[in-house]
Amino acid sequence: MHREKTLLNRIQELEELLDLSERKSDILTNLLKEASAEFQQALEKVTISESNFRAVFENAPEAIYILCTDTRKILDCNPFTMEWLGYSRDELLSMRVDDILAAGSEGVEYNAGRTIEHGMVKISERQFQKKDGALVDAEVTGTLIEYEGKRRMVVLVRDITERKTLEELSRYKELFDNVSDPVFINDSKGRFLEVNDVACDFFGYPRIELLHKAIKHLIAPGQNQVVSEMGAKIRNGEAVTFQLEMITQDKKTIPFEFHGRSIKFLGKPAVLSVARDLSVRKKMEEALVKNERLSALGEMASGVAHNYNNLLQMIIASGEAALAKMEAGRIREARDSVKLILEAGRRGADTVRRIKDFTNVRSGQIAQKVPFDIGELLQEAVELTKPLWKDPQNSGKYIMLLDKPVGCMVNAKASEIYEALINLIKNAIEAMPDGGRLRIFNRITDSHIHLYIQDTGCGIAEKNLERIFEPFFTTKGAKSSGLGLPSSYGIIKRNQGEMTVESSPGKSTCFCVTLPLADGLVKQPKPEIIPVKTKKIRFLLIDDEINILKAMEMFFEDTEIDLIVADKASEGIKTLKKTKPDVILCDLGMDDMNGWEVGKIVKEYYAKMGTEKVPFILYTGLDIPLDSQKLIESGVDKVVTKPISCEQLERIVQEIVSCSPSF
Repeated sequence: MHREKTLLNRIQELEELLDLSERKSDILTNLLKEASAEFQQALEKVTISESNFRAVFENAPEAIYILCTDTRKILDCNPFTMEWLGYSRDELLSMRVDDILAAGSEGVEYNAGRTIEHGMVKISERQFQKKDGALVDAEVTGTLIEYEGKRRMVVLVRDITERKTLEELSRYKELFDNVSDPVFINDSKGRFLEVNDVACDFFGYPRIELLHKAIKHLIAPGQNQVVSEMGAKIRNGEAVTFQLEMITQDKKTIPFEFHGRSIKFLGKPAVLSVARDLSVRKKMEEALVKNERLSALGEMASGVAHNYNNLLQMIIASGEAALAKMEAGRIREARDSVKLILEAGRRGADTVRRIKDFTNVRSGQIAQKVPFDIGELLQEAVELTKPLWKDPQNSGKYIMLLDKPVGCMVNAKASEIYEALINLIKNAIEAMPDGGRLRIFNRITDSHIHLYIQDTGCGIAEKNLERIFEPFFTTKGAKSSGLGLPSSYGIIKRNQGEMTVESSPGKSTCFCVTLPLADGLVKQPKPEIIPVKTKKIRFLLIDDEINILKAMEMFFEDTEIDLIVADKASEGIKTLKKTKPDVILCDLGMDDMNGWEVGKIVKEYYAKMGTEKVPFILYTGLDIPLDSQKLIESGVDKVVTKPISCEQLERIVQEIVSCSPSF
């Protein structure tokens, strides 16, 4: 009985366990159904997300590429990336990100590490290089994603070139609007890309017209080399300062100082130039230089007077000697005395010419480069400065040692070199207020001569050596304008020379002037006077200086020229109508009528007669440029300057008449 009861209890327990198992199976089945549904929903979501990412990836209007976090190799890229950089998909997938970044890009590895560490990083700006080499500015953002089961980096690149251009234009616009000087931006060929309103006003062009021009259209002739040299320096990354003369629309020439440097404009290399008008400063410098020249000449006035008194003494003594010898019948010795008079006259004329050159009396003329003997010029400079270094009361104060080059010809502007040498001698003497030794010596190489001006003065401090050629820089205080050395330096440079200086403070200073020698110089023989044998030349000379007329009559009476003289302008016009001369020489300044007026009357007379006008020569003691239009209006065929030798005048008359169609 007991056993049956135990078996029934066991069966009941099994039935209960089976019932519980069935209930758990139902629960598990329901849970599996729910999990399966959730998984299916999740799977659908993942599929939708990946599809959305691919849609964004493929159609984004910005560059997107996927990188390997370890090697930075490009694993995938969107079509915009290919179009933007100009590469095919296969080309990009064979490259690393470093291959598409501009050369020299820094921090790439650091930013990749930050992205891996923090999950996302924004890299403010990068420059990318396209397949054609062009550089573009971009803003870069990177983040991590799961790609093909691995952690990868996706990079979004936004082109900001246009924004940078607008910012650049805004920055330059602010500069343009706030400066009072002309500002230009030009390309490598000098073509204007942008100009400010000040530039338009200065040069007189509308902005649209100025932007169709280049620098070469505005500069004065002969300055292309300067522009070319400065352009090369700017392209090499230098910031340069240089001077140019520019021409406005109304043909006015203005000197400018340019400050130029390279910039990026609209994403391309360009040149930014700011120009400063130097007109006022140039005029002030010219006035100061002229004042300094006159001041120096004033210091030398006693020396000039001394030289002229010596010349006058020579002329008077030689004239008296000539008369005495002629009265004694000793003609040969009288001839020698006359030669001394002529030599003294020529020396006096040369001195006057040099003084005029030095004081810039002929500033309106353009000095010409002609070969000259530098030794003779140096000797003249030493003579003119003699009052500064040769003190009659204390002849031992200064010792001048001159080693003059002999027969050394230089091709330059003699009047300018003369001025520079005088400035250097004067500067050396001023450096020795208590006396000393001034030595001038030279060294000649194959193509240059090196002149050394050495003093035993106080020397120049090392800190000042680099500045002594700067305008207005001086260590002498208010008594100096600071333009002597800069002026001399500019003169030597303009004549293709060099000027350097070496100094030992407290001991000495030595300036070296290097000038190019004249190449292939052959002394030209004096032109041969071709006598006109058909008839004697009738030469009318009009001058109110009686002694000049007498001297001319004595010279020409033994020549093939028949000289006719008139001591008044009115008398000369009457003589013209009576004698019908072949050539006329008229003085410019006379009491009753000047040479301009005589020339006009002569021109009108021949026009009225209906015949060819004879050559009309004007001569004057004023060594100044004459108005070219006035010369034409007065019928002047040639201008000669007093003093002129009779032989020269005879040669001029022969030449001008031989070229005249009426003779």
